[in-house]
Amino acid sequence: MKANLLKGNSPSGPPGTERLDPAAVRHGEPFTILHGPGVGDVFVDSTAQVCSMEQALWRMLRAAGFERIVFSTLHNPVYFRDRASWELSRRPPGRTEETPGRHDPGTMRHTHLRGPLGSRNLLGGGARSAAEPAPDRAHAARTARASGISDPFGVMTFTAHLHSAEHRTAVVFPHADEFLLLNQAPRQLAGAMAEWAADAVEGNQWIFVFRRPSLNGVAEFLERLGRYPQLETFVNERRDEPSRGGTLRVGLPQEAELERLVHSVRLRKRLPVEWSDLDRAVRSMAGPPETARVWRDRLEQLLAEGKPLSGQSVRRWVGGALADEQSPWERLAAMPGMEAVLRRFEAIRAEMQAGEELRARGLPTIGEPPARHMVFTGNPGTGKTTVARLVGEMYRDLGVLRRGHCVEPKISDLVADYVGQTAGKTNAQVDRALDGLLFIDEAYELSDQSEGFGNEAITALLKRIEDDRGRLVVIVAGYPEKMKKFLAANPGLRRRFPLANDVEFPDYEPDTLHTILLRRLGEHHLRPGEEVVQALRQIVESMYRSRNENFGNAGDMRNLADAIRTRWAARVGRKVEQPVTVDDIPEAYVDHLSRPAPDPAELLAVLDRYVGLGPVRKELEGLTNQLRMRQERGMGAFAPPHLLFTGPPGTGKTTVARVVGELFRELGLLRKGHVVEVKRPDLVAGYVGQTAIKVRKAVEEAMDGVLFIDEAYSLVRDTGGHGGFGAEAVDTLVPEMENRRGRLVVIAAGYPRDMERLLDFNPGLPARFSTKVPFPEFSQDDLVEILRRMAAEDGGYTLGPGTAERARLWLAATRQARGESFANAREVRRLVKFMERRKGARWVQGAKGPEYLPEDVPDPADDQG
Repeated sequence: MKANLLKGNSPSGPPGTERLDPAAVRHGEPFTILHGPGVGDVFVDSTAQVCSMEQALWRMLRAAGFERIVFSTLHNPVYFRDRASWELSRRPPGRTEETPGRHDPGTMRHTHLRGPLGSRNLLGGGARSAAEPAPDRAHAARTARASGISDPFGVMTFTAHLHSAEHRTAVVFPHADEFLLLNQAPRQLAGAMAEWAADAVEGNQWIFVFRRPSLNGVAEFLERLGRYPQLETFVNERRDEPSRGGTLRVGLPQEAELERLVHSVRLRKRLPVEWSDLDRAVRSMAGPPETARVWRDRLEQLLAEGKPLSGQSVRRWVGGALADEQSPWERLAAMPGMEAVLRRFEAIRAEMQAGEELRARGLPTIGEPPARHMVFTGNPGTGKTTVARLVGEMYRDLGVLRRGHCVEPKISDLVADYVGQTAGKTNAQVDRALDGLLFIDEAYELSDQSEGFGNEAITALLKRIEDDRGRLVVIVAGYPEKMKKFLAANPGLRRRFPLANDVEFPDYEPDTLHTILLRRLGEHHLRPGEEVVQALRQIVESMYRSRNENFGNAGDMRNLADAIRTRWAARVGRKVEQPVTVDDIPEAYVDHLSRPAPDPAELLAVLDRYVGLGPVRKELEGLTNQLRMRQERGMGAFAPPHLLFTGPPGTGKTTVARVVGELFRELGLLRKGHVVEVKRPDLVAGYVGQTAIKVRKAVEEAMDGVLFIDEAYSLVRDTGGHGGFGAEAVDTLVPEMENRRGRLVVIAAGYPRDMERLLDFNPGLPARFSTKVPFPEFSQDDLVEILRRMAAEDGGYTLGPGTAERARLWLAATRQARGESFANAREVRRLVKFMERRKGARWVQGAKGPEYLPEDVPDPADDQG
């Protein structure tokens, strides 16, 4: 048996347990409130004896110096667990021993007591040991019923004992919840509490044991009950100022007590133990927040199964992490992509070890220990939750936390839907995490609530961080930008979560993601061939390039592996020896696979349908040739360039922008290739701070595609070169173009001279728009050809003799009249509408031929036809 089997012995009293420290009742307060997850548990004392809460409490009070300990429950208004207390309750004040013949055994010995039958005493009693709580509850219940003691008389009895200063007395309510709720003398009891609080006898106490996990729960219970204002006030004051004393949180067993429990079952029931593995087994048992009662049942279950106690045998109850032979440091080091995070925690360990060495040399550090609360920032699936669980174990090994378990509440577990309830929910989660770690993922949702009680939860959390210093570590986690706003939402947050304790979890690199994916497939017992391995690498790289803040990192890799397993199983059935093939990759992921660069002529053939786009086709053909060369040389793709379309209106810039989106998608340069078309009103707001929001929204909509800004020069037309909301739009767009390169193509379009002024406005624009595509003004012949094609497409019409010549005159006159505002192809479309209207007039008069005639073309000076 190990030396710490005897840990917990009290030199001033009977064998005790660490969870019920006698110092907790040495505070001079009239009441002591016990609560916590350990209330109702069994306790293992320093001699490896298992005792009940009532027995353990009796021993604690004896060790604290109480001479008379009175118990009271609903069924037993007054009873004792030891002979000494019983005898002291029978003697009149001033008498130290019984004198034969001096007292009638049929009357009460306490001169101040009167019962339903006057001074007649119906309580029986036998010899009891003063050293061991002997009278069992059944005997006490029989005695109480036989005596006819009522609740009012019980209150009178124990208050009389309390008001006696001769012997230090404690009155214990081991089931305070039921007693206060159901006793038949609430007015007398409430009055007795008020009188006692005002005029208490020094050293004597009321001891209330509540089966509530937190003091907040006790306060809420008393508030709902509404019968005992003095006790309610006492509890509320201690809840707000826990350092005042008068409360004791009964926790769960630690390693020393659990080891004594192991020895108790070993010695009394012959549980086999693997001695070399005992330390690891006990350490694992102490990890999760479980009662000694639960662990006693589990040890007896091992005994019934004929299995010895070992780290392996308790794995099924505590999980692989706590029972793992590897240390948390080793498990963190084994996680892919955690090198930077591991270095951060190794620095924390080194700092703590240095402090420990200083203290060992008699050079204690000055002031409070540094805060250990942390901020984890990163996208989903980057390992934040897994590392938080490891941090709990690390801090336990380093002595920062006694238990090191990790409680992971959702936001709904912290925030209520009604006023005044949020603090209670938050406190309940903190109570669960005491001596361990509270991990709040997506913590920014607490401050994001425009209508809700998230701030109330923050306030309650900050208070508990202070009140439970040394017993709680809190880690808040979420997206980087949102966590910055969260920490700025309350000035107290950054003080509790110092910047030095921020840990960034970057997105996993493609190599790490690929490793995670293959490892998951291995867990499914799947064997991908080399072709599949390479295909999966391409998919991972494409997913990484096209990721956004919702990218799941390791989670997305698990989803992909699970989807592959589903398709593989459907294909092979029971022939599980068959390997994974490319056909087992779900269709949703096939788009990520690279494809050979198509023939540029085939891709660009769509431009051949349009008139006057020769220069545009030439520029785009150069890009496709460049990509095809890189692919054939094994160099991979490149980030598609941002484009500047310069030319007058109506020359096909919007049409070509849509073609570019499709072209870049087919070439594998963009994931989606969709086109988002915007103008100045879509990007520029009328209020300070709103323009950047509108620009970023448009960028997000265009991700993996094209953002086409028509008349882009209008963004800065009203700035006069001195800034403004349009300038804010440009200043916001420029870094987005750089940061999203490879996932976003911005095409800015407008008149050549105006676009040059736009480039001059911001020095970052010329470098971003490295490729200019000119859209020359259409010649007269081009415009007539466009007219011919529009007439055919709109209604299957042709141009009759002389119609083209008359249309040429109309277009020339319109160009001269409109100057730079001449809209080229749009003017042609306007002309077609005029011609169709005139032809309609002839149609109803019987001219039903499919040709446009010269008279259908308006007079060059008449735009109204």
